[in-house]
Amino acid sequence: MKRLVIWASTTVAVLVAGLAVVWFANPFGVRDTLLVNQIVKMRVTPARLNNPKNPNDYGMNYSDVEILTADNIRLSAWEIPATVASDKTVIVNHPLTTTRYGSDAGLDGVAAEFLPMVKHLHDAGYNIVMYDHRGQGESDDALVGAGVTEWQDVAASLRFVLAHPEFGDDQIVFLSQCMGANATFLAWKNEPDLFANPQIKAMIANQPTLSYNMTDRFIRAKTGFDLVDQVLDAQREKYGFGFATALDYVPSLTVPVLYAQVERDIYTFDAQTGRNDIQDIMDATPTDHDIVWIGPDQEIPFGTGQRFDGYQYFNHHPEPLIEFLSKHTLS
Repeated sequence: MKRLVIWASTTVAVLVAGLAVVWFANPFGVRDTLLVNQIVKMRVTPARLNNPKNPNDYGMNYSDVEILTADNIRLSAWEIPATVASDKTVIVNHPLTTTRYGSDAGLDGVAAEFLPMVKHLHDAGYNIVMYDHRGQGESDDALVGAGVTEWQDVAASLRFVLAHPEFGDDQIVFLSQCMGANATFLAWKNEPDLFANPQIKAMIANQPTLSYNMTDRFIRAKTGFDLVDQVLDAQREKYGFGFATALDYVPSLTVPVLYAQVERDIYTFDAQTGRNDIQDIMDATPTDHDIVWIGPDQEIPFGTGQRFDGYQYFNHHPEPLIEFLSKHTLS
């Protein structure tokens, strides 16, 4: 028995030493290759999350519906009609690693839930359509592109509303979040005729990103290593697409935009320049735009400066959303 214990202890020590060598010395790039492959996998096939709550939990009647994209991906969605007949519809999508509900796990210990925000819009008289992006939530399996593939979901959601027997003549606003915002920007670029529809009145873009910058900061924060170029190259080689490039898409927008951003979010804030990436996105926006800055040091203090605070803010402070929507949709 003593020999067995000694053997087991020696084996564990050798394994730990071997792993330490791989981690710190990175022989033949083994460590980097393992990390790069894991990061690409997390980006393109993120873990599935469920929807633990539905609109009924917030007193909203709804229907489960399906939206079919042009490339035959079934999107699972909720259709939430306003209590009183309305001619205004908000299409809501979600960030990467969440669902239309949000995420109980969240990021860096901060959860996200979108239904309280949607309840405010519903009570203000808006119809809501909200869906799970491809490869996430309850929608069909498909490669996740953090905006690069999901633009097709955005276009499909618009076509769904335009063909709807009750919402088809409505004024339409997009409430697009992070990955979903980048996807909406790209949909505008890729389908300009569809998105030139005068029924589309405005867009709310909650924390869109410069994907390369955010991925770089995320990888450095979680691993301490500079791997973003390797991740980008590996993703392109294996799946045929890279990161979303919002600055190439935003100039195609044709409607007013309300941005929202946690100003000191470590994944979008450049500490050297003191400037958040969203300011570059706003500079590229050709239409009227404004921003709601979020954080503990803002005029309305909220959260601790972490990214996912941005997905809770409007649950508690919906006034900027309601004011923006009222300004750009006619009663």
